[in-house]
Amino acid sequence: FRWLGVDAAFRERRRSKAVTIGHDVWIGHGAVILPGIAIGNGAVIGANAVVTRDVPSYTIVAGVPAKPIRPRFVPEIAARIEALAWWDWPVEKLARAVPDMQAMPIEAFLDRWENDAV
Repeated sequence: FRWLGVDAAFRERRRSKAVTIGHDVWIGHGAVILPGIAIGNGAVIGANAVVTRDVPSYTIVAGVPAKPIRPRFVPEIAARIEALAWWDWPVEKLARAVPDMQAMPIEAFLDRWENDAV
């Protein structure tokens, strides 16, 4: 029991450096994300990458250490997806949108669903 204080301090230090992962993030097999890192919405982390720095939204990173490869979308499309915030939709609306997500090009999907009220 003499290590209880050390264990508590270790847990508290780890808790203060939580990893933050946004919505619609893909994390490849074997990727390592270091404590305190923030991964933005829509980011893609390559398999076996070691993420040592924050990853901006809609950025593809890979490597050891992970480095940006390219943006996932052009900035205008990324901003439209961010504004759409489909991850906050009710389950019913999401279920209706999934076939379009799978079949439509992203621009067509955004045009269709940006003005859908329900």
